[in-house]
Amino acid sequence: MTINERFDFLGTKINITNLERTTDFLTNYNYDNVGYVAFPDSSVVAAAQRDMQLQTILNNSLLTLPDGKPSELWARVHGHKEVSTVSGFWLCKNLFKTKLTHYFLGSTDVRLKKMVEQVKTEFPNVCIAGYRSLPFHDLEYFKAGNLLTEALTEINTLKPDLIWIGISSPKQDFLMRTHAKELKHGVMLGVGGVFDYLSGDVKKSPEWVKKIGMRWLWRLVKEPGRLGAKYAMTFQILLKVIVKRLFAKQQS
Repeated sequence: MTINERFDFLGTKINITNLERTTDFLTNYNYDNVGYVAFPDSSVVAAAQRDMQLQTILNNSLLTLPDGKPSELWARVHGHKEVSTVSGFWLCKNLFKTKLTHYFLGSTDVRLKKMVEQVKTEFPNVCIAGYRSLPFHDLEYFKAGNLLTEALTEINTLKPDLIWIGISSPKQDFLMRTHAKELKHGVMLGVGGVFDYLSGDVKKSPEWVKKIGMRWLWRLVKEPGRLGAKYAMTFQILLKVIVKRLFAKQQS
């Protein structure tokens, strides 16, 4: 098995990998070959059912990683026993231990400064080339292909290996599609809310919660107003697709 092989998770092509393999791949990657890495959770996979542009972005990445228990279980049921969740949080921490250079794009200036301070305290040898906060833009702004010219100029001047994108999905996926093509060096990684955890501003769920696949419930209890409708839509779409596929399989 190579990391380039993928399995189909309801139309989204996800790499057959785990945290160890992904860390090794990115540690030894040639960053003159630009690209982007996506971390679609179940809500993004569900959104890709309705948005073929998004599905195309996920399926044409350098890597699209199994982010969450549903994709991991789906892979294992289909014979890929070596697949396990690749958390953006733990991938960050693994790669902070390497000689790779890092750039952070997203969140607020206050949170970014706090995050950089925390990261440097935990990883004294980490090489952080720079960081930049972003003003709020809605999804349509990124779907339209607008470029963040100042940020892009700075990144191309500094030429970091890893450009961590800390905005919500699927906005970060559309951002990466447009901006990765303009990079001179490096790979973009859309890690969403990981900046919140790295800064210490948001408490991460215990590891045992993630291992039993209940991270979504932990987050829902913490933010019912923001996540309730999102999760309800996700379950509805994924259940509909799964039932449809099972019915088609029985008919064939």
